[in-house]
Amino acid sequence: MIRNSILNKISAIFALSLFLLVMFFALLLEHQGERNLENMKQRQLQSVNYLLVMYRNNVQPSDIEEYFNNFGLKKVTSKHLKDSVLERGVVIFQKLSPISRFSSIIYNDRYYLFIDNFESSVLLESQEHKSFNESLWVVFVIALLILVYMYVSIYKSISPLKSLSAQIRKFAGGDLDIECKSDSSDEIGEVANEFDKAAKKIRDLIQSRQLFLRTLMHELKTPIGKGRIVSEMLEDETAKKRLVNVFGRLDLLIAEFSKVEQLSAKHYDLHVKEYTLLHVIEQAIDLLMLDDKKREEQVKLEGHFDLSVRVDFDLMALAIKNLMDNALKHSVEKKVFLTYEEQKLVVSNKGEPLKMAIEEYFQPFVSGSKACGSSLGLGLYIVSNIMVLHGLSVQYAYVDGYHQFSLDFSKGKCA
Repeated sequence: MIRNSILNKISAIFALSLFLLVMFFALLLEHQGERNLENMKQRQLQSVNYLLVMYRNNVQPSDIEEYFNNFGLKKVTSKHLKDSVLERGVVIFQKLSPISRFSSIIYNDRYYLFIDNFESSVLLESQEHKSFNESLWVVFVIALLILVYMYVSIYKSISPLKSLSAQIRKFAGGDLDIECKSDSSDEIGEVANEFDKAAKKIRDLIQSRQLFLRTLMHELKTPIGKGRIVSEMLEDETAKKRLVNVFGRLDLLIAEFSKVEQLSAKHYDLHVKEYTLLHVIEQAIDLLMLDDKKREEQVKLEGHFDLSVRVDFDLMALAIKNLMDNALKHSVEKKVFLTYEEQKLVVSNKGEPLKMAIEEYFQPFVSGSKACGSSLGLGLYIVSNIMVLHGLSVQYAYVDGYHQFSLDFSKGKCA
């Protein structure tokens, strides 16, 4: 789980709010308890003092219980409770008079007034603090329920972000068949629905592009095949050989274009096996479709290439072929040199310095006099993508008038 997630922050805020709510009501109960105790003292003192004044004036209340009820005091009828209060209760104050002894007692958070006239006794319980405590607890429970409801409501509203995040990761990983529609009417539901619409549009665009390219390549294969058959029927061997090479080159370009389309769409699955580097280089040279004379004159292998590499054979051969093709087209002497140094294959050619930063040439469709790629401006772009797919890197240097592209096989997920 992400430690800095919004859900974690909301949970932390809820926990803090709950803690503060409990602390607030605890302090409020304590404070109010102290005030209530003081009020009970005052009420009990008032009832006692007023009763003494009445006796001093020779006036007696008609109903002693009703008299104390007016001061919020009710007679305790339970003998067990009376004994418990007298045995375990804490005396807050006492008042002696000629007619009786008055004692204010607290027991189990209840306030009592004990009247003992030495012949009979009565225990009275204060009633006012009960109603206050009950109302305070009702307020606390309501506040707690509101807080919990808000937390659950916000958590439910934000929790779809986890699912949306998972769908976005799947989409970024190349899975276009995702579904993230939401029935929620809040902002998160709106974002989820808009992303779902965007994903569908992107999926439709990619599928239409793939359909167009594949249809185009399929349609081109038919005339190429027919042209190759017709060229085989020519009697002029020179013209026949040239036409066969031309149509073979076209067929090879279509196959290469298909791989480029899969690479750009991130739909290519690597088929990694172990090969010698020389085997891969020979395949790359074959892809250049040079005749024997040009092959001998233009491609120079220097050193031993017996290194074992774990790569996708076709893709790596395509990358090396593009580097060599690029070098030949922009070499002042129409030669490409391949050397092996410390698990690095170096493809170099003599040429003028680049007019832009090398990063610009790794972008697709670099054109014009500044181009350093194939005729479509895709050469180095294809190389870069193939190396990234293998988890490898390609470095560039310009040394003593030579452009040097190095493929480092010492690292990568296929090493």
